[in-house]
Amino acid sequence: MKKFLLLIIVILIAVACDNEPEKQPEMEITEKVMDSIQVYQGDFISVGKMAVLKGDKFVYQVKMDSVAFKLTDSLNAFKKSENSIVTIKVKGQVKDNVQATGYSKLIEITEVVDIMAKPIIENE
Repeated sequence: MKKFLLLIIVILIAVACDNEPEKQPEMEITEKVMDSIQVYQGDFISVGKMAVLKGDKFVYQVKMDSVAFKLTDSLNAFKKSENSIVTIKVKGQVKDNVQATGYSKLIEITEVVDIMAKPIIENE
């Protein structure tokens, strides 16, 4: 009986000590999500309540929201005439234009990064 009990204990110890194959630490896969808010540089052309951002390789109609109206108002200090073109750098999202009029792409300006023109001094 003692031999049988000893045999069972040895088998249990052997089974308990049987090491599982070590799992390799899983490599973390992180997806880089493209920032949908990118920086665009181009000429800002506004006529009335419509505006266009024209770059070297793109032409986008500007969504006229509060940011675009503030930008239009602030550019008056940089324009020589009402229809002058001012180069700007903005952050925004480009979307398809669902309206039948205008350009095929629409940019929604979220932030004005830089206005690349010098203010016009009126006394000159």
